[in-house]
Amino acid sequence: MIIAPILLKIQRKVNYNISLFSGVDFNIDFSQGLNGFCDFLISRSKEQLFIQAPILTIVETKNENLKFGLGQCVAEMVAAQLFNQQEGNQISTIYGAVIIGTI
Repeated sequence: MIIAPILLKIQRKVNYNISLFSGVDFNIDFSQGLNGFCDFLISRSKEQLFIQAPILTIVETKNENLKFGLGQCVAEMVAAQLFNQQEGNQISTIYGAVIIGTI
């Protein structure tokens, strides 16, 4: 409940030129274990129907478990990079951050 209002404000700030997704399947490469649900995903798409590159993923830690959050963040960073590459968007740098709501 902390992140969603911030993302909605960002969406308004960029005149709704991005789409926000939460809890969506983001299956990029099963063989590498890059499959599952994203907490939050931002897509370049103006329409809330399709995820289009470039994308950004956001991870919320569960039960203040920073170690799990870091692993999930790294996996989503790799998946985001692969997705962007597959879509022809060669972003050279991927950033990641993990937050704990109380710290």
